[in-house]
Amino acid sequence: MSSAKDCVATLIDDFQKRRPIRAGSLIITVYGDSIVPRGGTVWLGSLSKLVEPIGINERLVRTSVYRLTNETWLRGEKIGRRSYYRLSGPGRRRFEQAFKRVYHGAQPAWSGQWTLVLLTQLPQNDASRFVMSSNG
Repeated sequence: MSSAKDCVATLIDDFQKRRPIRAGSLIITVYGDSIVPRGGTVWLGSLSKLVEPIGINERLVRTSVYRLTNETWLRGEKIGRRSYYRLSGPGRRRFEQAFKRVYHGAQPAWSGQWTLVLLTQLPQNDASRFVMSSNG
């Protein structure tokens, strides 16, 4: 039987083998799962120290946070010489939607049947005329 420490080491090893490393995704996960429930804001230096054992260096954290800020996932605030970041409103909503998809509501088993809908009021060359969906 493997210990929790062995399991964590295996997860970290698997994460580090992925190319490219998805540091931005991991940072958003850390925010949504750990930082938001504990106040929501963290100093960039603390975030770097938090993910360092996973193999994400400070430079990659800074680059990822910069990109996440530009993509409106995070919002920054400078206090003195330190920069603090939190999930933005849109970032929080996107995280919550992803969280629900991953952790809630198992989809019903597919019945194996399809529904075909043909729309006749659209131009002949419009690819959206043909819509298929499963009857889940």
